[in-house]
Amino acid sequence: MVAFPSAEWAALFQKALNDNTAYAQAAAAWEGDLMFEVLPDAQAAKGPGIYLDLFHGQCRESRFVSDPATLNPEFVFRATRENWQRLMRHELDPVKAFLGGTIRMSGNPAKIMRFIGATKELVETAASVPTDS
Repeated sequence: MVAFPSAEWAALFQKALNDNTAYAQAAAAWEGDLMFEVLPDAQAAKGPGIYLDLFHGQCRESRFVSDPATLNPEFVFRATRENWQRLMRHELDPVKAFLGGTIRMSGNPAKIMRFIGATKELVETAASVPTDS
């Protein structure tokens, strides 16, 4: 098991995402980049994240970023470390978390809504990566 977020987790996530045919179908028309950002806490003052470069159902890049402020992705999903862990343990419904503000998003909400199936597959795939949380 690996820690989330970490470089090891990012590599495992990219492989899992690229092996996910449901994601490939749901995201066939989606291109863009995004960040899963952990809000600053006692473990990381700058709040680390996982950056993703997504292109027509494939993840071209997935990497750990120690300071998300150095990048400007199209979408950023922000949550506390605890809420990311809850999401990945299926204790938190992703749609309810986004709508209720537990996970905050910056970016074009209309585009995300067009690709809600792809977004759900991203979360399901993230939850499939074994973490130590």
